[in-house]
Amino acid sequence: MSRVIELERAANLVATSKPMPARRQVDEATGAVVNDVIRELQACYTAWRQAWPDDKALNAYRKSLIKAFAEAGITTLEQVRYAMQRCRQDAADFAPSAGKLVQWCQPTPEMLGLAPLERAYAEVCRNVHPCQAPSARWSHAAIYHAAVAAGFSNLQLLPRDAGLKLFGRHYDAVCRRLGDGEELPPAPMAALPAPLRKGSPEVANEHLAKMRAKLGGRRG
Repeated sequence: MSRVIELERAANLVATSKPMPARRQVDEATGAVVNDVIRELQACYTAWRQAWPDDKALNAYRKSLIKAFAEAGITTLEQVRYAMQRCRQDAADFAPSAGKLVQWCQPTPEMLGLAPLERAYAEVCRNVHPCQAPSARWSHAAIYHAAVAAGFSNLQLLPRDAGLKLFGRHYDAVCRRLGDGEELPPAPMAALPAPLRKGSPEVANEHLAKMRAKLGGRRG
């Protein structure tokens, strides 16, 4: 019986233990990224010495960044390139918080060469209209897939503020996928109208003659 109890205890210990080696690997990768990020922040923000006057303050900020990045799954410089781009364009003197940097890691539509939210929503409102849907043309697959995720019927019925909020949430998610390197399926192409056939002058004159004959007959 004692042998069975020992085995049960060992099984419980294994079941409740945490994968510490994998966690350490994530922390090490995130820590290396954070060190490069901090160097970039020091180059971008002139008041960094006031924010981090000593090693204690700098280490506290570093730990906060490591925790925030690890929780968000950010472990490569490629993932923070959009945040660093925003930092270089930021007019503030002090570096952003860890939470703000995590938010900035998500690219804006403009960073990806897409229409801004308001313009994309205007395109969606046109294309989901029942009269327009059969011939809808999409400027980018991202706008189409965000509209599909939001639901055409929802976007048709919701008032503007609610529709914009709903579409914006899905548009952000699609932009995040693009920022991670995912390729989206293309949006469906609208059927082009059949080209007009040019008739010969003789055929046109013949039709005109028939029309005149009918009109003349009615007058009589």
